[in-house]
Amino acid sequence: MNLSGHIQPGSHDLIDIDGEEDYSEFMAKIAKEIVQRQLTVPAIIFLETIKPLSFLGNQLLIFANPVVSLIVQTGNYYKFVRMLEDRDNIEKLTIAIEQENALEVQRRQELKEVHRKEKQNGKSFWDRFKRKSDQKNKEGDCGGQ
Repeated sequence: MNLSGHIQPGSHDLIDIDGEEDYSEFMAKIAKEIVQRQLTVPAIIFLETIKPLSFLGNQLLIFANPVVSLIVQTGNYYKFVRMLEDRDNIEKLTIAIEQENALEVQRRQELKEVHRKEKQNGKSFWDRFKRKSDQKNKEGDCGGQ
């Protein structure tokens, strides 16, 4: 929907007529992308900075729609613009980013622990490589005698 109230053809699924829309999946998707790109801290700082101006930012994004829609998918753009209308959604997005970051940190720690245990058990790549080359050397020594 644009400022004139006109709904573009094929965009009926982009607009929630009741006015209540659940952005939790969308926020989770955005949070995951931010964490994967390791932009957690800059994103949180940016969101906290623009929180007081969220409605103004929403109006600016609506104004910039013709230019931005050349680069970004229209459906996600409209959803993002509607999400910014409410200041509470920015806080929810910040929390979603923090939770996703905590999960990523936990995953990395578990992966480190697995690698550490493999190293202690002698299952690292170099240990396996060394064992294979030692076995080949022993076989070569036995076969030559």
